[in-house]
Amino acid sequence: IPSTFFPAANMEDEAKARAERLAAMKERAKRAREGGGGDDSGPKIKFRNYQPKTEDLKEAVLPAVKVTTEEEVAKLAAPQSVDVQLDVAPKKANWDLKRDIAKKLEKLERRTQQAIVEMIKEKVAEGKEGEEESGKMLAAAVSSQGGA
Repeated sequence: IPSTFFPAANMEDEAKARAERLAAMKERAKRAREGGGGDDSGPKIKFRNYQPKTEDLKEAVLPAVKVTTEEEVAKLAAPQSVDVQLDVAPKKANWDLKRDIAKKLEKLERRTQQAIVEMIKEKVAEGKEGEEESGKMLAAAVSSQGGA
């Protein structure tokens, strides 16, 4: 019978495992207090800029890095081949304005087209007298629309 049906048995096993882990932690802490117990997995102290006063910490001091000004100038003056190009600014300064008024421009363009068609119809109706004349007006209106 699996222990999932009896949660009390599963809890007892978990409690025992936890007690064992706690006992192991206490034992490690006790060894560390008594003399370091040989567990060197802790962080190592390194002093780069600090000069300790006590002798036992002086062995953790790192040697100073000696850099001459000529080396620094040579590093800075050397051409760096950085191909990364960050374009933070938009390609066109008014792209957001165009985006915001695009719907209004579409509506205006439709109304303009309708107005041109109405004007052509009116001119065709007025110029019924001469078929040639109305054809010329129609051609002129269409060509003027194409240029606008």
